[in-house]
Amino acid sequence: MTSTFQQHHGAMLLKYSGISFISGAVNHGFFSGERSLWTAGVGMLLFVMGAVMAHRLEDGPGAEQSNLGKTLLLGALLSVGLGFFTGGLQHFPDSPARSAWVVPLGFVMSFAAFWWSQRPNASPGRTLTAYGAAMTVAVTLACLFAWKWIG
Repeated sequence: MTSTFQQHHGAMLLKYSGISFISGAVNHGFFSGERSLWTAGVGMLLFVMGAVMAHRLEDGPGAEQSNLGKTLLLGALLSVGLGFFTGGLQHFPDSPARSAWVVPLGFVMSFAAFWWSQRPNASPGRTLTAYGAAMTVAVTLACLFAWKWIG
């Protein structure tokens, strides 16, 4: 089966909508309210549905078969990591103490999950390790500075 633009677009919409829902849950009290937990759950479901759809579209004739369980796990980690990162950034002024740790955690989760999805059997090597470490430090320091400045 040849995948279409519409199918790829649908998968992308599901994934990014999921990230948006998770981001909204983080923004509006992910750690304190039942409504936000439901919103985050819906977001994860949408993201994973999009990841499964993309997984099936990529596994055409001649494509390397990837593990669906791994795709789901990576989808969950990426959606939560990106949701933490974007949600914390969007509402840093509203809750700087929470955002100061949510944003760096989201960066680390998204970096690790994306790396694992791109290079499942390879070690990160010096360049990627240096990038990951430097960016984690930079994001963390920026968040701590913003927390002290805003809070």
